Amino acid sequence: MSNLEITLLDADQARLEKLVMAFKGSDVVRVQKVSRVHYTHPPSGLDAVFLVVPAAERWGAKPVPGAQIFKTSADDQRDGIPPYVVAGGVLRPGDPRDPVQDAKIVIGTALNAIREFNQANKGKEIHNVGFWVVNLLGGVTPEQLSTIFAEVL
Repeated sequence: MSNLEITLLDADQARLEKLVMAFKGSDVVRVQKVSRVHYTHPPSGLDAVFLVVPAAERWGAKPVPGAQIFKTSADDQRDGIPPYVVAGGVLRPGDPRDPVQDAKIVIGTALNAIREFNQANKGKEIHNVGFWVVNLLGGVTPEQLSTIFAEVL
């Protein structure tokens, strides 16, 4: 996916160090330390932030498989929310159930939604999306996460 930067957000220093090592060869994925994990207060500079559906309900997210993209309001943006929220994390009943496959599906559907959004919204593309690490590492190692991103990008 050209012109897209992935920012992995976390407050845990030990986990961040492992992620930095796992992604050291990537020119697309970077790791950023935040003071605390607070879904609706990501760091500035992102075009979008990925949120699990319950955290994105205020923008209209529904528990449907795949990913949804929502434009945030001017008030949201003044409060530090990026211009877009990518909501996802809901799996289909027949999807494989193991942590690596779950993460691959969640990340893949989010990135596919961004690809489709960018194709349909020239001039308003998403170039930098943040993912909260706590949503991706449930049973997945940083090395596995690096492999997943390499496969789906």
